[in-house]
Amino acid sequence: MNKKSSGFTLMELLVVIAIIAILAALLLPALTRAKIQARNSVCANNLRQLGMAARLYSMDNGNRLPSAEILPTDPINPARPLPRICDVLASYAGRASGANTNGMTVFKCPSDKTSLFTTEGSSYEWNAGLNGQRIDETGTTNVTATIADDHTGQVVFSTNWALMSPPVTTPLLLDYEDFHPRPPKSGKNVVYMDNHVAPLDVSP
Repeated sequence: MNKKSSGFTLMELLVVIAIIAILAALLLPALTRAKIQARNSVCANNLRQLGMAARLYSMDNGNRLPSAEILPTDPINPARPLPRICDVLASYAGRASGANTNGMTVFKCPSDKTSLFTTEGSSYEWNAGLNGQRIDETGTTNVTATIADDHTGQVVFSTNWALMSPPVTTPLLLDYEDFHPRPPKSGKNVVYMDNHVAPLDVSP
């Protein structure tokens, strides 16, 4: 008595492989998007923690924000370099004072593929324009406009005004690079002085 084979034929096996390949092709973009979103969420959470760390620092220092370099490997004044922001905020971000800060993942954006975390100690750029300023204080920038006569060079009109930067629009830290592409806008995340985190607004 002949028994029928219970195994797959070659044709059936090829069909199953083809179906699996199609399903994988359909799922791959969704998995990629989920991975990108997860990295963005980690970055935003890091920035939120660092914004809180900056606030805690200010509470211990007369409501003044820390002073740190924008780019530690290229200090503003090489003769008197300021500390790295990762070193200043380390004890407020969960690391004991004086401990090595190079492994603090709160300063590392998971999408930092340019090794800024390794070279600068942080994937996030400190807004050095706030060095030593009071937290929650509206920042002002004095702007002067002058119009001169093309022929004589004499000033025919001059005025100045102050640009106001309230805490809700004043960045504390932001991604050094466009780690999270969101065409056509910049791919940087920012934590603002009021501690909310949002994509960088590059609107004119």
